[in-house]
Amino acid sequence: MRLQRATYIVVLITLITYVLYISQSYLIPLVLAFLIWDIIRGLRDLFTKINFVEKYFPVWVLNTLSFGTIFLVLSLLSNMIVSGIGQFSTKLPTYQANIYKINEVVLEKYNYNLIEQLEKYFGTFDFTVLIQPIFNGLSVVLADGFMITLYCIFLLLEESIFRKKFRSLFDKEERFLQVNEIVRQIDVLFTEYLSLKTIVSLITGFCSYLVLLFLGVDAPVLWGILIFLLNYIPSIGSLIATAFPTIVAMLQNGDIMSGVWVLIAVGIIQVIVGNFVEPKVMGNSLNISPFVVIVALVLWGAIWGIIGMLLSVPITVIMILIMAQFEGTKGIAIMLSESGKVNTVKQLEV
Repeated sequence: MRLQRATYIVVLITLITYVLYISQSYLIPLVLAFLIWDIIRGLRDLFTKINFVEKYFPVWVLNTLSFGTIFLVLSLLSNMIVSGIGQFSTKLPTYQANIYKINEVVLEKYNYNLIEQLEKYFGTFDFTVLIQPIFNGLSVVLADGFMITLYCIFLLLEESIFRKKFRSLFDKEERFLQVNEIVRQIDVLFTEYLSLKTIVSLITGFCSYLVLLFLGVDAPVLWGILIFLLNYIPSIGSLIATAFPTIVAMLQNGDIMSGVWVLIAVGIIQVIVGNFVEPKVMGNSLNISPFVVIVALVLWGAIWGIIGMLLSVPITVIMILIMAQFEGTKGIAIMLSESGKVNTVKQLEV
């Protein structure tokens, strides 16, 4: 019986993974729309804390104001990214030439042919191949901007009647309260994680931008934004974010030491924020095993690429919270957690 149940679970997980993979072009805009909708709700709640606003402004005005604020910020961010990519693209011929200059120095000093090794992995070497996956991920989000906006509008329109429809799903009040509490915990956990991670990422991105601007690295705004975004990716995000401006600094000047100084400066920021600021701000509220974080990062990255990596932690935490509520999956939730303890509302029946 247990073997049969385990087989069903494996088949179900495989099927879900396959569906997520083949439908990513449709699901990713929807997931991002839910994410932005949650941010809009959080911003709206902040507005309502102002007595004057809560008293005189109806919900639809607050929704419009919150949506407009988020749309303005995202539009500004998109324009800065596009402008930074344009600035970066104009320097590519210089970078391409300087890498051969660096290769001559490395070959002379260490008898190591850097270009030859790179061509083993990338074929005919082209610097753009190294950064293409990141820019592709950003391009997908920008291209899906219209659909994401449309989804957000309809989510805001449906929000007022969603709770009524949700309540109608349950015959018993007790059952509704149990499920509603799970949804509330997910909402609180996700909003808290997103808010705190955004603050930490902003600190990292802005400080890195100032350092890169001071050191004279090309397109510091682009790299500052990229560091901000990649900081959402656990563990390896900060490493990737540090590597890009380091490589650019070397190729920009044709000098390895230029990259070393950037690596040291940006690396110090990453170490301070990652080891002192972030633990202080985030605490242990996520309750997810570090090993599971890495596995989730790899799996979601394989399914949804860069976007999957960005969302891997909150998605996994939500899965742990949901699985903890059912007797059949509580054991899995315990194994995935960091402390071995999970929050349960009241054991639900499948």
